[in-house]
Amino acid sequence: MKRPRLVLILCILTAFFLWVVYTLSNEYTAYFRFPLEVETNLEGRTNVSRPENTLFVRGTARGFYIIRNTWRKKIPPVRFFADRKLVHEIPGSEDEFYLLSDNIDNLVNDALGTNLELETILSDTIRLTYPREHYRKVPVRFVSDVSYRPQYMSFEPVRLTPDSVLVYAQEPYLEIIEEVKTRKITQGNLSQTVEGIARLEIPENTRLSHTQVEYRIPVRRYVELSFEVPVTTRNVPYRRELFILPDLVTIQFRCPFQDAAGISPDDFLLVVDYNDFIKKESGKIIPVLEASPGTISHMIMSPQFVDGIIQNRY
Repeated sequence: MKRPRLVLILCILTAFFLWVVYTLSNEYTAYFRFPLEVETNLEGRTNVSRPENTLFVRGTARGFYIIRNTWRKKIPPVRFFADRKLVHEIPGSEDEFYLLSDNIDNLVNDALGTNLELETILSDTIRLTYPREHYRKVPVRFVSDVSYRPQYMSFEPVRLTPDSVLVYAQEPYLEIIEEVKTRKITQGNLSQTVEGIARLEIPENTRLSHTQVEYRIPVRRYVELSFEVPVTTRNVPYRRELFILPDLVTIQFRCPFQDAAGISPDDFLLVVDYNDFIKKESGKIIPVLEASPGTISHMIMSPQFVDGIIQNRY
């Protein structure tokens, strides 16, 4: 008699367990309350606000999620990033801002994850606080190990976007930070322009407005050319003559292959200033290159020094 009764109780418990599992596996519409953390990119201010008011939402979730969320003593905060275009300053307040719920539906839905499907945000306006913070704008230095295929090189500096960042820290730390470096980028045997993303080295006890930058290394094929360019004189006094020996200097350089046909000796201007020459006790001077095509590189003058002779003119 006892055994059939025990079997009956086990069947009832099993049926009840299966009913609970089935019931909690279904989806239901419920109301939820979450702590909120909103990150933004306002210039000169802290980047995270933890609003005092709670985020209230209505959404659809499985019964297991609803029960777990109800029984939790400490609910994990919902955190999302809101661009500064969405953050509005409260008139008359120095550090207080607000978000309109109509503008952040997608942000909140993504932050909630896949277990909860957002139906509506019940909080119309979310008040935020972003106090001012000490900061300094410094340049970004690109750290790299780059090599090129033969007959290829870069004629322009590496382009960084952005090329400077804001460093947030206490004043004693800000005073010693002159630049922010990228992590070392290695590119080898380049024969074409390359682009990529470089993460920044974050100095200790600081926060950066950007954690990474985009870089572009322009690469072009080059040729080597050489021209004989005359050396001209300037500021020679009346009844004086300054003779330059030799009066022709060979300039050897590299230029982009596509630009080679458009470069001529007339694009270069070598000058010796009389006032600079008379200060040289050796009678030798390096001509000053005052004009040259903007795309050339690796320029060598031969000879590097020229002699000068001053004579009176009668």
